[in-house]
Amino acid sequence: MTRTIGLALSGGGSRAAAFHLGCLRALNDRDLLDRIRVVSGISGGSLLAALWAYGPPDFADFDTRATDLLRSGLQLDIARQAFRPSAAVRNLTAAACAGTRQLFSRHSGVSVARPANRTDALAAVLTHKAFGTQTMADVTHPGLAVVLTATDLATTNAVRFGSTRSGCSRYGTITEPIHVATAVAASAAYPAILPALERTFTFQHPGGHQQQHTVLLTDGGVYDNLGLSVLEPGRSPHHTQHVYDVPFIISCDAGLGELALKAPHFMPGRLNRSFATVHRKAQDSARSRLHEWAASGRIDGFALAYLGMQDDRLPAPPADLVPRSAVAAYPTNFAAMARGDFETITTRGEQLMRTVLPMYLRPAHR
Repeated sequence: MTRTIGLALSGGGSRAAAFHLGCLRALNDRDLLDRIRVVSGISGGSLLAALWAYGPPDFADFDTRATDLLRSGLQLDIARQAFRPSAAVRNLTAAACAGTRQLFSRHSGVSVARPANRTDALAAVLTHKAFGTQTMADVTHPGLAVVLTATDLATTNAVRFGSTRSGCSRYGTITEPIHVATAVAASAAYPAILPALERTFTFQHPGGHQQQHTVLLTDGGVYDNLGLSVLEPGRSPHHTQHVYDVPFIISCDAGLGELALKAPHFMPGRLNRSFATVHRKAQDSARSRLHEWAASGRIDGFALAYLGMQDDRLPAPPADLVPRSAVAAYPTNFAAMARGDFETITTRGEQLMRTVLPMYLRPAHR
């Protein structure tokens, strides 16, 4: 079977992971998962992408494992891991070293300063609960490529952790194997809550020489929250390690859509609203690129399942559609999900994907 589909799973914490699980249920029912050539994951989307790509071959078993993980959550385990006495001492010591180096170092580069923090705890929890010692090369499904994206705060470039290769366009290709748990933790390190994950890798530069660089890895959504940039048609192999010319793209977007009206007069509110405005503009721009790629013939088509879509814009919504209002208030975190919230979000994902696929899917993919 020819793999011709690129799948992009957006960020958004457990809300995104649950929504994407619902979308994958619909794709599985349509026998489309075996047609996916590459899956691109961001933050919560990286978690769900990795649970699928590195999980059990049987979809029902994967569904059960993903459900159990999202229902139990990660936050309490992160807290237990991060605030164990030994871990707390390492983190405080590392933080003190970071402050000292920042004050007194005149080196223009970046050195490892905080090798132990809450994001390291997240990586440890993911190792224990989900991925063990699997590396990015250990994909369960033959022929499937995986790309999980983080953002390097030092260079402001994307760092792509891939099943075939990992790297950063500024530095080159990472030579060491990357553990799946590390890649997911880096991609999901939402900067308002989790510190950057600091790692030193050996990079092979395009010229062939190797050099070590330290990267400060934070949420991939800072760079591209929809995960679509890695699927852009016509990417040059001279500028990126990841080129996937797929004729059809399925985008699963866990964004909440239009925000409630507010009148922020004081600084915290102004800054929060300004961030939301910049973020929304980037999201809208990414969605519009899908339409541009299809209109220009650069791709044959796409399907977009958007959690925050206004219900009245669906041409043929199911009679039992979970309304947008039922999911719009769910936060972006990795806390344990109540059964009702989990089922509401996954059901909306499944319903939206079932609704949009007939609108966009070419007959050859049906």
